[in-house]
This record gives sequence, structure tokens and C-alpha cells, in this order.
Amino acid sequence: MPYSSSEAQQVGEACAALSLFILGCRIVISRWRREPIDTSFYVVVLSVIVLIGRIITNNFYLQYGTGNDVLHDSKHENDTIDTSHLKLGSILVLIARVLLTVILWLQICLLLLFYSRITSGITWTDRLTKTAWWTLLLTFIAIVLATFLECHPIELYWQIDPDPGQCTRAYVQLLLQGIANIVIDALLLTVAYPLICLRKRSLSQYISLYTLFALGTFCIVITIIRIVLIFNEDSSQNTRSVWASVQIFVSCFVANAPTIYGSLRVVRRKRSGHRSAYGSGEPTTRPSRLERESWIKMDEEIALEPTVANTPAVPPAVMYGMEITPASHPNR
Repeated sequence: MPYSSSEAQQVGEACAALSLFILGCRIVISRWRREPIDTSFYVVVLSVIVLIGRIITNNFYLQYGTGNDVLHDSKHENDTIDTSHLKLGSILVLIARVLLTVILWLQICLLLLFYSRITSGITWTDRLTKTAWWTLLLTFIAIVLATFLECHPIELYWQIDPDPGQCTRAYVQLLLQGIANIVIDALLLTVAYPLICLRKRSLSQYISLYTLFALGTFCIVITIIRIVLIFNEDSSQNTRSVWASVQIFVSCFVANAPTIYGSLRVVRRKRSGHRSAYGSGEPTTRPSRLERESWIKMDEEIALEPTVANTPAVPPAVMYGMEITPASHPNR
């Protein structure tokens, strides 16, 4: 269904607010737990900055309009168009598309860091992780180039007369971004496959594990829906804006919810352990280095257990409510 500019703006602001809330929660919890400032922390902060920039550009180009919408909307009269605003709106759209790609790719970075930490040491997943990083870099460059070069010269993006043709609809950029997103999401699910091989899981761990995979699959579904609806609406910028906002929110949720949930779960377990120690008269201990080592929270009790002879020591991780012990890893 077609969206008005006001509806697109409202959806954009709502999705942006939810996304900022998720990212903000992750930052606050990280600082509250006094976790080390690592790569993932900087990625989250950068995501907040880029998301704010996208909100600003989104609101302005929805007000000013774009060349593509003027060309393919019979309601617009050429003699009533403010060409200066139209040019500015079209330029802002290009910037917004780059910011959208940056936000989505940053969330993929968070997931890639998340999964690679868990499966570190497994040869084939390490290789696949490197492949995913290179794919991430190369596709990002390709999408940015397609954003600005699909119409050549770039002035065609805001040209009205003569008709610049189909390039203003940016189908190449849309397909490249969507297909790359789907391929990388599939790579992420493959990197996370060793988690299925964990043994002795409880029911809650089964639910957590398959929820994680369901969320990854949901990202792929949302990307496909976005592409189909934009094609159905002849690449209307309002439609593109709405579904870009939805995809940002879904990506932020999928990339950050496991870590937020895991952090809160560890806090709850530690408090429960401290209450038990206090009730029994035993002194409470300071958090170990393992617990503070990274944003994948370590289970100190299991981590300090001696490993089986001739078995590589792999620190267990409490990830999304699941414990990964050395014996649980598949053969390497």
C-alpha cells in the first residue's frame, strides 16, 4: 500500500526511537557492569551516531521530495515544483541510503563479533568468519558506489525534464543491498551452526538457541519483503523509507538483544549467588578477570574447572542463556 510522507516520517521516528532505546540499553548495561570498552562498544556508539544522522536526513528529504517521486507521481505539477528543494531532497536521499547501509552493516559487525567469539578455535568457522568479514567490506564498497553511480551523471537523480529514465528508481542499489544482506545473514547462521552441536542442553537453552536462529531467519524474511514491496510501489521513496526504518529496527533488535539478555542473566545469577553466600556466612569474592574479559560473559565456576587431558582449553561462555563447555565443542 502507498504511504504518505507524514506516515513514512512517523514510522521512521517510531522505529528510530525503538532502535536508539535498544542501543542505549546496551551501552548503559555495559557501563553499569563496568565491562571493558572493546570493539563492539565502539560499534554500538557509532551506530547511535549514524542512526541520529539518518533520522535527520530522513525527515528533510520526506519534506522536500525527490526527483523519482515527482517523475512517477501524477499529482505533482512541474510548474509548482521547487527545484532547489527537489535537488536537496534527492541529495539527502543518497546520503540516507549510505547511512542505512552503514547502520545495517554495523549491526552485522556486532553479530559477527558475537558469533566469532563463541566459535573461536573451530577451524572451518574461523575461515568462514574471515570470508564473512571480507564479504562485508566488499559489498559495502559496492553498495556505496552503486548508490552514487547508478545515475550517471549524478545530476540525473534530480533531473525532471527530460526524463532521466529508470536509474532514478535505484533498483540496482536496492537489489545489491538486499541480496548482499541476505547472503551475509546466511553466512552468519552458518558461522553459528556449531551451537547446534552443544550437548546436555536444558529446555530453556533449546528455546534460546532456536530463538537466536529464528531471529536471524527473520532478518532475511524482512529483507525479502522490503524488496518486493518497493518493486510493487515503483520504488516510491515513502515506501523505501518506511521499510528501511523497519529493517533498521529489526537489525538492531537481532544484533543486540542476545547480548543484553545475556548480561542481565549474568547479573541475576551473580546476585543470586551473592545472596546465597551471604546467607551461609561465606565471604563474597570480587568478580574474576574471566567475568570481565569480554561482552560474552564468562561462567567463572565452570571456567576454572580443569579441562580433560589432551583437550584444548576453551573458555566456556554464557551466551544468550547457554553454557558452552570445552567438551561441548564439535571436533576441530
